[in-house]
Amino acid sequence: MESSLRSSSIRRVMLARGGALTKFSGIGGAHAALVNHHNRARFPDLHLIDVMEYPEQRSGFSRLRFRWFSHPKRVAKACKQRLGPDDVLHITDQEQAHLTPPRHANRPKVIVTVHDLFHLFPETMRIPVGDEGDEEEGETVEIGDSNPGFFRRRDLQKLRDGLARADLLVCDSEHTRSACEHAFPGVQTMTVPLGIDVDAYKAADIQDKNKKFTMLFIGSSDPRKRLDFLCDMLMQLEDSIRQDAVLHIVGGVDNDGNKLSGRFDFECHVHASLGELALMHLRHTADVLLFPSAAEGFGYPPLESMAAGCPVLCSDLPAHNELLPEGTGLPPGDVQAWLDALNDRYQHWRASEEKAPDEALVLHARKFSEDEFVRKMGLAYGCPDLGS
Repeated sequence: MESSLRSSSIRRVMLARGGALTKFSGIGGAHAALVNHHNRARFPDLHLIDVMEYPEQRSGFSRLRFRWFSHPKRVAKACKQRLGPDDVLHITDQEQAHLTPPRHANRPKVIVTVHDLFHLFPETMRIPVGDEGDEEEGETVEIGDSNPGFFRRRDLQKLRDGLARADLLVCDSEHTRSACEHAFPGVQTMTVPLGIDVDAYKAADIQDKNKKFTMLFIGSSDPRKRLDFLCDMLMQLEDSIRQDAVLHIVGGVDNDGNKLSGRFDFECHVHASLGELALMHLRHTADVLLFPSAAEGFGYPPLESMAAGCPVLCSDLPAHNELLPEGTGLPPGDVQAWLDALNDRYQHWRASEEKAPDEALVLHARKFSEDEFVRKMGLAYGCPDLGS
């Protein structure tokens, strides 16, 4: 089959990443979706010939051997033997950018998907408080690890070097694309937001009204998710609202669930992890998603909630603010703005007699559908200046 492709106008594409990841993680899910689009032949004139990855390794030595030596050699050899200069090697996340082969005349075009630069270029963010933005009283948030160990520092340099060798960096957001353009001025960049199957998130048209005002938080205890801000803000809600409310916290929460729920004097359920059906049920039944994050590479939770017709209260920070309807992001450090917005959602819940999905949010979410992703990713694969 490959030999016949060499004489046709169809270009070959090989996808590569490191160790296999579950499709339920952000990066793993994006990779799985891309593979699925290729397998369904949704990119004209491209033929997927292989997906190069390796099984999860148990020991640290084995992981390092595969990551730094075995797998890069295997990918480079496959490129030399199976791909030509008009074909494509697509590395599906920036944490595997070290797989980019050295530049030479017969190397395939190399695309790297960049979800974020948190670990490659860590920073400290200062979030001012109040409606006037008082930075002296602000919140400090660490974005990425500013003090990695010796091996991780070497690893990060390999990733930066690999990104600099690529022909095109495909970024999930315009914010990340701009950062890549600044960090790697010799490499072409393009924004291709990730897509979701919007119809898969559709809720029933009409549901029974929740017995309690139901709030949802999805995220880890990573400092940039700002779970502490959320906890402090919610405890400033009026007593009548707190007594009428329930909060669901979903994600890889590091500390004990009972300890976290104990920070509230109202009903709170902490779910360290949930199956997809249970999580979808929460998206459909929640009255509001709370997403105060300081930084996201893309921001699946707000988009998925909007696709389910669930209202979202979200910080106006990159890159998740690129997903929101214009003008709906909240000042990240203005507690009163969050309380006012949350009170509005509470009053809407009180006044309603039933629960219906917000069709305007569902329509907005379609801007980030799978079809839109395929269209824009197809433009990236066919970019006429790629590798020039």
